[in-house]
Amino acid sequence: MSENLRGKASLPFKVSLVGDALGAGVLEGHTRDMRATGLSLVLPDLKVGEQTLVGEDRLLLVELELPTGTIEMQVAPVRYEQLESAETSEQKYLIGVRITEISDSDCVRFVKYLRSLR
Repeated sequence: MSENLRGKASLPFKVSLVGDALGAGVLEGHTRDMRATGLSLVLPDLKVGEQTLVGEDRLLLVELELPTGTIEMQVAPVRYEQLESAETSEQKYLIGVRITEISDSDCVRFVKYLRSLR
């Protein structure tokens, strides 16, 4: 996925910890923008169960809902910040992630979707 494709889109996703032996669970959120190499994820919390989503050597599983169906990818957080919201009192967090693994078929569907955003 060396193409520099990118676009803004708010798509729903579910995120969990890779190898979640402790059964921490799943968080739901939406994307803010996407590129062929990573995503910006908007989430209500930085923790799923007692486990934090960000940190050194942390890997996450993202199930992204494209208009054509769900794709899965493994991602690594590279940055995060708390978002300010004047509209609601709810805290939200933005996590920037880099795609580390995605199947060939899901990659093709993801790149095709990114191209459709142009």
